[in-house]
Amino acid sequence: MNMRKILYLLFMVFILHGVASAQTPYWNESFDNSQGWSLDENWNIADGKLRFNWSPTITNFDLSAISPVVSLEENTQELIVVQYLDAFGFGSPPEVAEIIITKDGDEEVLWSHTLDDGNWGQQNGTEVVLDISAYGGSDVQFKFRTYGPSTYNWNWWDIFEMQLTTLLSNDLTVEQISGPTVLDAQETGIWQLTVKNLGSQPQSDFDVSLYSYKFGELIGHMQIEDVVDPQQAMVYEFEWTPDTSQNTALFGEVILQGDEFTDNNKSISHFVRVRPDLEIKILVWDHDNGIETITDPEMGDVIQPSTALMRVLDAAGLDYDLVSSLPDDLFTYDMVFATMGCYCVS
Repeated sequence: MNMRKILYLLFMVFILHGVASAQTPYWNESFDNSQGWSLDENWNIADGKLRFNWSPTITNFDLSAISPVVSLEENTQELIVVQYLDAFGFGSPPEVAEIIITKDGDEEVLWSHTLDDGNWGQQNGTEVVLDISAYGGSDVQFKFRTYGPSTYNWNWWDIFEMQLTTLLSNDLTVEQISGPTVLDAQETGIWQLTVKNLGSQPQSDFDVSLYSYKFGELIGHMQIEDVVDPQQAMVYEFEWTPDTSQNTALFGEVILQGDEFTDNNKSISHFVRVRPDLEIKILVWDHDNGIETITDPEMGDVIQPSTALMRVLDAAGLDYDLVSSLPDDLFTYDMVFATMGCYCVS
């Protein structure tokens, strides 16, 4: 029997997802429910995604998922779709996947993929950015269509999110925060905030700040008077010397009077561990039978459980011993992590 399903054992999941384009998002479909969607056979909305599934097998199929009517703003620029296509094989001719925009009964194919080209994207979702500026100000629907000789040649087509962007006059965002993730107490670190002008007008006279979540602490503040042109990104540096050991997360914020979209004024969080003055001995027992069963939500690759543990510990700046055979004496370790793998029945 062919195994048609893969079990992903996910833990310590932290998903970071940012907008790939230079415009401002104003509409988002995260598939919390199926309200307003028209779904043909083999399509369903569950677990925060729209999915086309191979089962039940249908030959000579033409099946679609159609969105409710969406009223586009005048300055709509792009449709961003976060998706992953998993192919089992392909027929003759090969099966096709299409993303279509519909207006007044007329259809335009915005994107297509044939299964003879194999899988598309990463398993946790990859963005495809589609220009729909010609439809600004219109009422439209979006259709996800697949057709061909047999659904059996699919595994699945997952759509995780849809987003519409617009071009505003005044909109600043903190696009990125970067800097050290581990340092000692009384050690000075430098973090960079990338502020981007997503609007169509140049901007000046705005405030940029860096905060710590742990104690609600303001780490640094700048009043910017220099002009930032449309689509230009500027980097601002902040120093911080923590005086106590702690785990925290830093975030940046930009404040502009007259900003037309404030939901993107804060950055994603950036983990920082201020190490205590003590030694922690950690053991990682790699006993996961060498099978890759976990999808890293940030990297998008499929990895072994032991690799996932190592990445988490590395990010936290924690040293550890990695072994494939359990030592006789575990009392020398403060923490022991063991991966037991998975048992597969076919």
